[in-house]
Amino acid sequence: MALTGKMVSEVEIYTNGDDIFHIVAGKNAQHAPNLSPEKVHKVEIHQGDWGDHGSIKVWTYVAEGQVETYKEKVSIDEENKTVHMTALEGHCLELYKSYNIIYEFIQKGETNAVKITIEYEKKNEHVPPPQKYMDFLISWIKDLDTNLVKE
Repeated sequence: MALTGKMVSEVEIYTNGDDIFHIVAGKNAQHAPNLSPEKVHKVEIHQGDWGDHGSIKVWTYVAEGQVETYKEKVSIDEENKTVHMTALEGHCLELYKSYNIIYEFIQKGETNAVKITIEYEKKNEHVPPPQKYMDFLISWIKDLDTNLVKE
């Protein structure tokens, strides 16, 4: 059984995507708890500045009813609207040797989409794929989109 894997999902959004991109990339990440308070409790900058390539942030969020943390280092490609997060610490690393999230913001005419990819390596063959984290990310992006459309 393979220990490495990849999960991919695409979420349709109704905002232009830039606002969500800047929250995910970190420039406006501090607003995430206001836009999705049930899912994201806080975001703290640990190293660097908000939105800087290579900055390190700590997210406190709720996945499947459990409060968890995720310390990540971010790589940002503004031109291609892509954000790559590498887990440094957190609950996900209790199950996975490596855990990366990639967000790609795609323009599709009247609607847009966010493609979410989770790349991971399980610590052993008994560890399930990170479906709970994918479900959280999909739900969070939908929350951000809904609340930004209201504004």
